[in-house]
Amino acid sequence: MRSEKAIVIVTALAVVFAGYLFWTPPKRGASRTSANVGASSGASGPQVLWRFQTEKNSVSSVTLGPGAAIYAGTYNAIYSISADGKQIWKTPMAGQLYTSAASNGELYVASSHGFVFGVSADGKPNWDPRMGLIGFGGPPAIASNDIVIVANTVSDIYAFQPAQSTAATWSQSTFREGIISANAAMPGTATTSTMPSKNSPAVWRDETIVLSRQHWLHYFNPDGTPGWFNELTPGALGQIALADDGMIYVTDDQGMLFAVDRRGNLKWQFDAKEMPYGSPVVGIDGTIYFTTYSAVHALSSDGTVKWETNAPQGVSTSPTLAADGTIYVGGRDGLFGMRADGSLKFSLHTMNATGAPNIGSDGTIYFACGYMWVCAVHDEGSPLMRSAWPKTFHDPGNTGHSLTKF
Repeated sequence: MRSEKAIVIVTALAVVFAGYLFWTPPKRGASRTSANVGASSGASGPQVLWRFQTEKNSVSSVTLGPGAAIYAGTYNAIYSISADGKQIWKTPMAGQLYTSAASNGELYVASSHGFVFGVSADGKPNWDPRMGLIGFGGPPAIASNDIVIVANTVSDIYAFQPAQSTAATWSQSTFREGIISANAAMPGTATTSTMPSKNSPAVWRDETIVLSRQHWLHYFNPDGTPGWFNELTPGALGQIALADDGMIYVTDDQGMLFAVDRRGNLKWQFDAKEMPYGSPVVGIDGTIYFTTYSAVHALSSDGTVKWETNAPQGVSTSPTLAADGTIYVGGRDGLFGMRADGSLKFSLHTMNATGAPNIGSDGTIYFACGYMWVCAVHDEGSPLMRSAWPKTFHDPGNTGHSLTKF
């Protein structure tokens, strides 16, 4: 009996020793998934496809053009990036550059140094209205017939038809001390330098235009004649989202979300008690989503709360909606996704997101990360939601126009 026990013990020790000899330790840094997060970076979850590094230039915008074109607007250069994360071309330009892409492949650029350009799909500048002096803080909007509309940091607004001329088709400006102008229709003064606006115009289906500027929300007819304005807040307004029912949604830096109708009337407001990030977005069912420093919020179209969920990592961007209902948000530790009911889908740890996610037609998610990088992430392959306003500046091309198809 004792000899049989000795044989069993020796055999067990031999198996353990053999396992030790042939065991391969995991590679250092191998990711692990958490059951309550759901494959945050494992083989079955979202994966970083590539990271494109600029030449130490901070990335201000990621724009997707026709034919799977990927553009990064940075400080002092525009980059064209291939689908596998390689540089195709680089075009130097002055200032922090904000880009939008037209359906004909033309790229339009607004610079913090006050310049506006048109750039062809091969990277060659081909339109220059010779603007300057006052900078821009957001991409040009592109209305129907490729009308380009830009607003500078004091929110003088200009409309161009690049195919016809370098001269502005119309403009409206703020009051300048000692200057009388027929088109100085905007309240306040150009000397409001303590609150520069970095917003872009938003264009409705009927080509009317809404612009958030400092304290005010402005409405313009398609020909540039002013409609109404509403002074909503003592603070600074952010970027606009437009809904199919004609509502305008905009946040301020005091923690408020405002809902304004087509006539300029404030319908309701919601106090998030934290400073919101970027633009609200609107889902296919009319739900309004927006982010604050620590949470993601979902409101019904009447302003009632559907849910509010604390973020798994600090929030750093506004949300972007995918067709499968996923809400993508950039964070200080990478990217995370939430389901339409507010539950966490995943939290992917990569470089901190510094720009709102954009989504290509194949579902690849692109965002500015680590300040001088562009990150590409693959999740489940769902494209952008075809709702009224699924992301900041509306669509992958950042056109800010409700009618833009994608």
